[in-house]
Amino acid sequence: MKFTSLAACVGLALGTLATAAPVKAEDTINCVFPFWFGFAPVFVADKKGYFAEEELTVTWAFDNDRANVLPALETGAIDCTMRTIGESMARPRTPETSGTIIGTIDISIGADGVVAGPGIESVEDLVGKTFAGEINHPGTVLTQYALNEKGLSISDLDIRLINTDDSIAVFEDESIAAVATWEPMLSQIVNNTSREGSKVLIDSGDYEGLITDIILVRTDDLQENPDKYAKFLRGIYRAIDDYMADPDDFIALSAPEYGVPEAEMKEALAGVKYTTYEETLIYMPESEDGKLKEVFDSFNEINMSLDLQDAPLPYAPYIDGSLLQGLFDGHTR
Repeated sequence: MKFTSLAACVGLALGTLATAAPVKAEDTINCVFPFWFGFAPVFVADKKGYFAEEELTVTWAFDNDRANVLPALETGAIDCTMRTIGESMARPRTPETSGTIIGTIDISIGADGVVAGPGIESVEDLVGKTFAGEINHPGTVLTQYALNEKGLSISDLDIRLINTDDSIAVFEDESIAAVATWEPMLSQIVNNTSREGSKVLIDSGDYEGLITDIILVRTDDLQENPDKYAKFLRGIYRAIDDYMADPDDFIALSAPEYGVPEAEMKEALAGVKYTTYEETLIYMPESEDGKLKEVFDSFNEINMSLDLQDAPLPYAPYIDGSLLQGLFDGHTR
């Protein structure tokens, strides 16, 4: 079942949709996430019947704006969201904010990046020049990370804040040295810009694992109904197995949900690495020594340098890999 707006999901949660059948909290998950191909396993798991096999109903809606999603998660109007771990850690999150990370879903390995104009050959060349992007965009984060490796900071750049959706038009302004964007706009800019000599300066493939999308769920509901979130995770990782086995079939099932041609989705997913169940266990073992802990520690530094956090966040209990342990024991995979 799909809703096309966050308001619809909120309406169902509050019982304002009179025609909706009554549902129980323990067998329904309302999830809202950005318009991003990496979250397609939700659609495939639904269409393949994996959620139905678990007697789980999952509803979803697209919404890119954390200002809408986080309050809905806090009030219980929705149960789940997905986005990059760095974005999830940013203000207004505090150690007391509701929301627990229970799994990973994909890693950007080229789908996010920075397009630079002619004459810009390295991140050092950006110093003193105009850089356009959203402050918490993965491309901006990558830039800060790359500059930090050179002993520099994004504060050494002239930042122009934009909406990422406008990055194609913004880049045509020759005063813009570089723009943070993502696929499919990343490729579209390089292939179609009038600015000869433009190129991808850096992308997420240069720092694999830094831009990791996570599954974030409502903490109180997780504590009360852990089994339904285990059901959700099984559906997700079975769908990811399907992508590994037959990506074309996976894309054929999910592309209509985004309203894009299959070829466009396939091209964009070339810059994405879905995390299988086994890979997720490496990122989120029961202890705190997995790969996600390294990424988490990096973002405590990055977000503070970008003034996106007031103070470092503690890893636990914000990130909890306990549901992943033995997830498929006694269950179909």
